[in-house]
Amino acid sequence: MRPLLYLSVTLITLAAFENLAVTAVMPVIARELDGVALYPLAMGLPLATHVAATSVAALWVDARSVRWPIVSGVGLFSAGLILAGVADNILLLSLGRGVSGLGTGLIVVSLYAAVGSIVPPERRPGFFAAFSAAWVIPGLVGPMLAGYIAQLFSWRWVFLAVGIPCLLVLPFVNGFLARATKGSTAREINRDEIARRAKRTLLPALGVAIGVAVAQTSSASRTTLPFVALALVMVFALLPTLLPKGTFTLRPGVGPVVLSRMLANGVLIAVEAYFLLYLQSERGWDPGPAGLVVTIGSVTWALGSFVQTRMLDTGTRIRAARTGAVLVTIGALFALTITIDRLPAWIPIAGWALAGFGMGLMYSIMAVLALEYTPKERHGEISGSLQIADSAGAAIGLSLFGAVMVGFAGTSVNPFMAGFAMMAGFALLSVISVGRVPNLTGPDLTPDDANR
Repeated sequence: MRPLLYLSVTLITLAAFENLAVTAVMPVIARELDGVALYPLAMGLPLATHVAATSVAALWVDARSVRWPIVSGVGLFSAGLILAGVADNILLLSLGRGVSGLGTGLIVVSLYAAVGSIVPPERRPGFFAAFSAAWVIPGLVGPMLAGYIAQLFSWRWVFLAVGIPCLLVLPFVNGFLARATKGSTAREINRDEIARRAKRTLLPALGVAIGVAVAQTSSASRTTLPFVALALVMVFALLPTLLPKGTFTLRPGVGPVVLSRMLANGVLIAVEAYFLLYLQSERGWDPGPAGLVVTIGSVTWALGSFVQTRMLDTGTRIRAARTGAVLVTIGALFALTITIDRLPAWIPIAGWALAGFGMGLMYSIMAVLALEYTPKERHGEISGSLQIADSAGAAIGLSLFGAVMVGFAGTSVNPFMAGFAMMAGFALLSVISVGRVPNLTGPDLTPDDANR
């Protein structure tokens, strides 16, 4: 089992580094490639393609095995990073990032399935704990390291230094998985069931990915802003088919749990991306020091995540999640003050540290509650819903922030301030959503009720 553990942790660590490191250097990339207008596309396209890949991986793993989805995921992840590393324009770079997003979607879902199919039940908690720990080091050193790589060498090496080694070890990954899955049999699924699942999840997931990509592309120009609205209408029309019933109506149950994560993650990713852009483009910060903001947020997130592990009863967890949502809202409001140039930068950065702590509290708690409120035979489905909600929320947040930036450009209103204010509003919605999460320790609601 150790080789599988080492492989899994390595792949997740590389994916985490790419995710967190690119956030720190994307402002530099956007300026160098003359693509600031397409900043939301470059940041958000991997999230959109991740949504589609999640549904594909779920079908592929159930119909075959984990081997080929993981091998294909590593290949796409590597190819996407190399393409981004050699890109000479922002569209090609965005395409490369989109391809890498497909790869990470295939990898993450398949690794979770591999633990379920290969690892003995008594060892699975250790695997999942290692998966979470794999984000810690990239969060601590990734943003600053990427920033200094961009300063001292070139931002291209942030992509190539990960993509090239991944491509070189692909044959070894394939060989190991061939041995690890030898003799295991995939669950029997008939063609009719595959077709039903594809109709219910695959096509809507592809539609969401396309809609988000259109919204991100259309936010580059004021003349195309109406297409942002049309694309997001399509996204919100399709998302209910991929998420639990009651997600957008806030019906007490698992729906508000999923919506809370979707809103909070959208706020966190969008605010962090444009916070770094403001520091570098308006306040003249270098990528290395700017990456420290991501590191601080990652440290406080890890601290919040650790604190929530000490909470054993559902009522305490719900109260902590509500506190976390409030802290994310406060952090978004503090981020807005970065646009007040006479204020020292440490004030909004301190506020952002609060947001990281709040997200650390609520993020894991929402996952625990989602599993608690869902029958065991549907744990795979709810896990996929949480991943889709995370990716869709972040992609939508970036699209809306980009649209606001273009819409308010050249007006008396600071576009960054308008964007941060909008995100604070969405954070407030997450507070309301968490408030609708029920305590199922009471006598009036059962896990089955929560999912109807």
